[in-house]
Amino acid sequence: MGERDGQLSDRAPVVLRSLLTLAIVVGLAGCSPATLPTRGAENPLLYDRREVAVASKIAMLVPGAFASADIFEPTEAWRDAGYAIVHYRFPGMDGLPLDHALTIDGAAETIVAFAKQHPDKKIRLLGYSTGGAVVIEAARRLEGRDLRAAAIAPAPEQAGGLPTLIRATVDIIGAAARAGSLDRDAVWEEYFRVLLFGRTGLSDPELARRSRQIVEALRDEIVVPDNVMSESHSRDLRRWRLTDVPPWLKTRTRFYVGREDPVFSLGQTLALARKAGNGKVYAYSQQGHLLFMTAPRIFDDVLQFFEGS
Repeated sequence: MGERDGQLSDRAPVVLRSLLTLAIVVGLAGCSPATLPTRGAENPLLYDRREVAVASKIAMLVPGAFASADIFEPTEAWRDAGYAIVHYRFPGMDGLPLDHALTIDGAAETIVAFAKQHPDKKIRLLGYSTGGAVVIEAARRLEGRDLRAAAIAPAPEQAGGLPTLIRATVDIIGAAARAGSLDRDAVWEEYFRVLLFGRTGLSDPELARRSRQIVEALRDEIVVPDNVMSESHSRDLRRWRLTDVPPWLKTRTRFYVGREDPVFSLGQTLALARKAGNGKVYAYSQQGHLLFMTAPRIFDDVLQFFEGS
């Protein structure tokens, strides 16, 4: 690959670090430490300068709260289609210091500034969860570009607010009941099963078996973020409201969700799609919030959209 700006972490804690619970994302306001600055010392973008220089297309990938850029590993194959890959790193992830708090507008402006440095290239934006909000805000600032934006399990405005918090709380209580314990790790493992395939995944025998297998395989990778990281990644999302999206962008934006997503409801995503896109949502049956893990074909679908169909 050659020299890179930054360095990806090892894959060890990647998946279970990808989304802890929306009780953390939505509910920790007021119990976090002192507010971090909104700008860090290092560039959050990770890319190969030589790859970007020769490519005709750039895919800029933005993960969600507590997520490593490694969740986008399947997009490595996009290089065969002529893409340079640019990762946006969250504070404390993938070698980036935890010295600042993410802001949706700030992250969007970083992406826009990079895109403007390459005016002759096609820009494709892909965000997961919180990253969905970031790419929407970045896309609306890039009028006149050959641009498409996609969001997987995108966070709605204000992180879904009280309805999302209530759903997360109910699911966590249910996880504790199934675990028969209040031990943090035991409860989280049960809740993680809900994130994989939704609530129906607990009653479907095959999905229940698969969810238990996945949790067993990943048990040693569980990483629970502390309050500093929680504040850094989630504080601004709780306040984010989407302003008007220009008509030119709506046909260039697409949303992909699990039909059984327990975190953000299909109704919440449809509301976001009506405001930021053409009102359509591409929903995957028997899938929850962690589509990058349970439905990796989604990256083929996104690439097809990026290529113009």
